[in-house]
Amino acid sequence: MTAYPWEPRMSRLEGAFEQVVERLGDMNARLETLEMKSDGNYHALDENISALDAKFESKFAAIDSKFAAIDSKFAAMDSKFDSKFNFLVGLYVSSTLTIVAVVLAVVLPLYSRLPPLH
Repeated sequence: MTAYPWEPRMSRLEGAFEQVVERLGDMNARLETLEMKSDGNYHALDENISALDAKFESKFAAIDSKFAAIDSKFAAMDSKFDSKFNFLVGLYVSSTLTIVAVVLAVVLPLYSRLPPLH
């Protein structure tokens, strides 16, 4: 057996236990503080990301509307081009038919009046 009585050993153990409990309490308080800070940072980051998401969505919506306006302008120009092209094709066909009609109306009667070649 040991030469030390039990009472001083027990009081020593109780003191050490109290120190461990105190340190654990301090560590628990620090962990709670860090947890609250990290939660706050997480929520702030989440709000920033949500704000950026909304900002990007509005920017993309603006870009989409600009592309839609450009697309409608191209559609209008395409329609104008088609109508002008159709007008030019009609003008070409009618002028060709007019030339053919003039040739048939003027040249054929003159040709029929020529004496035979034999």
